[in-house]
Amino acid sequence: MERVFIETLPETKEVDGAKRWTDEKGEFVQISYREDIGHIAFFELCKGQVRAGHYHERKEEVFYVVGGRIKAIFVDPQTGEKMTSILEKGMKIRVGTRIGHHFFGIEDSLAVEYSPQYYDKTDTRKIDMGE
Repeated sequence: MERVFIETLPETKEVDGAKRWTDEKGEFVQISYREDIGHIAFFELCKGQVRAGHYHERKEEVFYVVGGRIKAIFVDPQTGEKMTSILEKGMKIRVGTRIGHHFFGIEDSLAVEYSPQYYDKTDTRKIDMGE
């Protein structure tokens, strides 16, 4: 789907950019690399619970799954195009403006959300995701 980009961060410290690795000290994750951040949040999504069901007119969002498994549904309200993905630890998801997103906790999950734009509650539009 255009305007939704999903990647698994490489597990190495030998590359520039976003990455993750584990050594004797524990896990280290560089979620963002050379990106402006105007808003950052951390959230928990408990097994069987739902978050989102909305889109933003002006705010692009990036999510990083710290742990757990999440069923993600994305929809373009203009075209009706829909995409479902299973998100797992180490995955980074970039959601463009005007793309509806809905997250369902398959397992207890943790995620970081950030955006280059500042958070503005008037920018959120509820959307029926068909779930």
